[in-house]
Amino acid sequence: MKHGFGTFAFIAALACAPCGNAQAVPTFVGVRTFLGAPYVTNLDTLHADFAVLGVPFDEGTWGQPGERYGPRDLRESSQEYNHDLTEGFYYIDGDRTVLKGKHWADVGDIEVFPTVAAQTNDKITAAVRTILSKKAFPIVLGGDHSITFPVVRAYNSPLTVIHFDAHLDTWNGAPGNLDHASWVNRVGQLAHVKNIIQIGMRGLANDPESVGNARKLHTSITTSEQVHRRGVEWALAQVPQLGDIYISFDVDVMDPTLAPGTGTLEPGGLSFAEIDELLMGVAGKGHLVGFDIVEVNPYRDASGRTAQTAVRLMIDLLGAAFH
Repeated sequence: MKHGFGTFAFIAALACAPCGNAQAVPTFVGVRTFLGAPYVTNLDTLHADFAVLGVPFDEGTWGQPGERYGPRDLRESSQEYNHDLTEGFYYIDGDRTVLKGKHWADVGDIEVFPTVAAQTNDKITAAVRTILSKKAFPIVLGGDHSITFPVVRAYNSPLTVIHFDAHLDTWNGAPGNLDHASWVNRVGQLAHVKNIIQIGMRGLANDPESVGNARKLHTSITTSEQVHRRGVEWALAQVPQLGDIYISFDVDVMDPTLAPGTGTLEPGGLSFAEIDELLMGVAGKGHLVGFDIVEVNPYRDASGRTAQTAVRLMIDLLGAAFH
């Protein structure tokens, strides 16, 4: 199969061509890629600063399924910010532009093998390794949270994983099984993962088993309740200066009023301002080398605000990390 833009794709790209930092056509026009980025189907030809990879997989969920449609929903919602991405993103607050001159690529979705999770996970690891070999920054669109383990497995240098979530995800999984509630246990056993920092856990969503396993891994835990009581500045002070950082972002860390589109809702989550400041703050604690957004379930959010908010948070994070 020949890769690259054909006649149809070229016409679609022209239809989507923006003028400067503004949209030239309505958001419902054109083929859907993340933020309107060029579609690169052959990773061997990848030349980009940021590579967006979709993982439409939800066989690891214990809650309501539907996260397999998360990458599609995130791409759809990202059209609100579709423009010439090399122009960066402008903020009226502060009259500033971030990510100017950066090149993006949407490399499509992992080929998922239904009911054969191990094979799908191997595909994820291989794709992320290829992206890293091309000196591109992986942005992974999930999918349920089990996908973070095969992504982190692709790295081979010392790494701190910063995990934003309502849940610790340290429950005991069945032997040989990788699910969205036990992936942290697997990540904690990887030799190159030196620290795990967990932020946003709360309420009745965790139990002594998950807490006990987190303590065995010596993770650092900051709850949503602590952020509410003591503030974002205090929470950021709990995060030391680090080396390479990988951020895994479960949308259920946000309050359900802000992000209803997820499979395991828990009241009392973080507000947009809190999570935005936390993400941008931890970006200054080290060198960000990868990021995932997981657990978006569009079937639980007809408004689309879960995915829309997640896209905005991702842009703010990258703008802080690559200023």
